Amino acid sequence: MRLLILLSCFMVVASGSTAESPAQSARASKQPILFASANSTAHFNLSGEGLYSYKFDTTDGSLTPLDVAPIPTKYVHGSTKSFSHGKRVIYAVNAVTSNSETLPGTQTGRVYAFSVDSSGTLELLNSLESLGVSPAHISLSPEEDFLVVANYGGTLTMFPLNDDGSIGKETFHQTFPNGSNVVMPQQSTGHIHSSTWLPNSNHVVVADLGSDALLHYNFDASKKTLEGLETISRPPGSGPRHMVVHPNSKFAYVVDEISNTVGVYAINGSDALLTTPTVQSITTLPANFTGTTTSADIHLSSSGKFLYTSNRGHDSIAMFAINEEDGTLTSLGWESSRGKVPRGFTIYEDWLIVANQNSNDMKVFKVDADTGKLAYTGHSYEASKVFCLFISEY
Repeated sequence: MRLLILLSCFMVVASGSTAESPAQSARASKQPILFASANSTAHFNLSGEGLYSYKFDTTDGSLTPLDVAPIPTKYVHGSTKSFSHGKRVIYAVNAVTSNSETLPGTQTGRVYAFSVDSSGTLELLNSLESLGVSPAHISLSPEEDFLVVANYGGTLTMFPLNDDGSIGKETFHQTFPNGSNVVMPQQSTGHIHSSTWLPNSNHVVVADLGSDALLHYNFDASKKTLEGLETISRPPGSGPRHMVVHPNSKFAYVVDEISNTVGVYAINGSDALLTTPTVQSITTLPANFTGTTTSADIHLSSSGKFLYTSNRGHDSIAMFAINEEDGTLTSLGWESSRGKVPRGFTIYEDWLIVANQNSNDMKVFKVDADTGKLAYTGHSYEASKVFCLFISEY
């Protein structure tokens, strides 16, 4: 009897020490996969190409290669829902220019759809012309049933998505021939660099680097089109590139490529539009920096307390604290990207991974949840001419 009692006590203790809570189990069941796009074009004189997938280990920040689709890609984005085949879909664009069959007499890049399973295996679903030169950015509508492609050559195209996540024939296409002509030759014509959907609405904001403008559109799902609402001017010669929206839906942050600044906007909750004038404009660079550099990517921390941008030339990640009452930013300093030309980066939980385009590598940093500062982990991975990073959970 004594042996049975002792054995029973041991089993209770062992069970208590190994059982997972529902929250722990949910976290353990989520496997983050990193997707990295590498591009090869004559224009950029690059050697690497492909869309790569990696298993991301959040216990130590390490990456394990999983798969590669040997197609030159420049930007990557993915769905958060599963489509009819039970898999999620990753979308990518390239900047390889070819003669358009859809619009004869013009040139175009391409947009791709890949299904992805939990092993990170990429399977091409289909590919269509992006209907513009040098596609630079992809965004998904709130219901993830439409795809918007920003073509740096000066066009914007929207595609419906099929039940399996593949890309359907375009339903909206617009050309932007005019630039601000402030900084030449970058602004001699329109250069559409990104599109960002505003929360709790069908509104999307398009950044035109060439004309120093943020273009507001309303998405009409029934007509499958975008309708122009208003245009907000950025400072002359700023070159707006990318935008992010704070989790509280009250503020938006625009990074300007040419002027190396971040513009802070309040979002009018009643009509879901950016309000003017800006709440703040702040530099992404140290005051004593005199070299040549351009801003590239912008992301918020998982907590929404901090904002980060990348500087190509200064080769750093600029760090900012966010005042969640008025949205203003306070500089926290700069962390070296530990490479050359940090074109893109991504944040997942308390990790930041940066893609250094010209040093052909990815570096992993730890984000301090209290201070927002970055600490280099020592993890470095060779990645030839990597442009853009995106993480999805499986």
